[in-house]
Formats: sequence, C-alpha cells, structure tokens
Amino acid sequence: MKKRTIFNKIGMIAVVMTLSMTMLTGCGKSGDRSSDEVSTEENADTAGMVHLNSAEEVSAFFDEVYGGVAEDLLPMNVMMTELDMGDADMLSYHTGLTDLDGIEGVYLSESMMSSTAYSAVYIRTADGADAESIRQQIMDNIDPAKWICVTAEQEYAVILGNDIFFVMGYQDTASEVLAKAIAAAESRNMKVSDKLEKSNPI
Repeated sequence: MKKRTIFNKIGMIAVVMTLSMTMLTGCGKSGDRSSDEVSTEENADTAGMVHLNSAEEVSAFFDEVYGGVAEDLLPMNVMMTELDMGDADMLSYHTGLTDLDGIEGVYLSESMMSSTAYSAVYIRTADGADAESIRQQIMDNIDPAKWICVTAEQEYAVILGNDIFFVMGYQDTASEVLAKAIAAAESRNMKVSDKLEKSNPI
C-alpha cells in the first residue's frame, strides 16, 4: 500500500510539472517576439513624418512659422503661392532648380512688395527623392539678388523629414524664420538635418 501511494504521488507531481511546462511554453510563444520584429516596431515609432502631404499642410506650416516670428522682423504682406510645376522658367527663377526629379510641389512665400529681399521655399519631395541633392542645387543656383534692387544677406537650407525648407533675407529675419521652421517641423515629429548656409555681400 505504501509503495502504491508513493507511486501515485510521484505520478501526480509528474502530471503537474508537465502541465506547468506546457503553460509556460505556450506563454512564451504568444509573448516573445524576434529582435527583427521589435526593431521594426521601434523604427516605425521613431521614424516620424517624412513629408507634408498637400498645399494645405504647407500653408498651415507657414502659418505656424510666421506666428512665432516677431512682427518687426517679418516683411509686410507675406503670402504663400504654389508654383506651377510646368513652368520651368518660374521655378528656376524662384528656386534655382532646373532638375525637378523627385519633386512633388514647390511653395513660395514672399512679400507682395517686390523691393523686399525675403524669400522662403518649401519643397515637397516624392518617396525616394534625393533631398540632399535638391537642397544643394538650390544653394548653388538660387539668385539672392533676383529682385534686382536688393540682395538677400543670408541663405539657409535644411531637410525636414525628406522635404526641403529654404529661406533667404536679412540675417535676423532669415535666422528667426529658420528657427521657427525647425520648431514647426519638430512639432510634427519630422527629423531635421544639419543646415547649409551662405552669406552674401549687400
């Protein structure tokens, strides 16, 4: 009788251990994720916004930028215009770009007073566009004296997500607009690149 009782106890312990192992294994299968899966999810959370998606979003972006700039620094009657992608001469005049590959939209923000040396450009790019190359083309080719009678003192260009923001004007104005553009981009979880800059004699 004692032997049978001992065997029964051993049998019960074995059954309980087997069930416990099965339950633990099941939990591991449902909860464990491969390192690739975890990495992909983390990247999705940290990648942020890559593009603004419409003229309306760009307009809202400019409104936020200008809303933070001191009134005495901002030129009067600044307006945003979406440039015609089919008008190569106009695009070249305002941006210096001749190669439009990878560009989905170009938005110009300037004063309605033509004697004011101020211009900001937002360029929406397509997925896979070479934003670095587009930015460099602008810095190399844009004319800071396109107004004939005045010249932009300072130029800046940054990549926001994979879009490009460029501004030129008097030093204080251009640097303040750039700072507010970076802040507006960061509020949209857009990665901000280093800045390219150029000074011009006036």
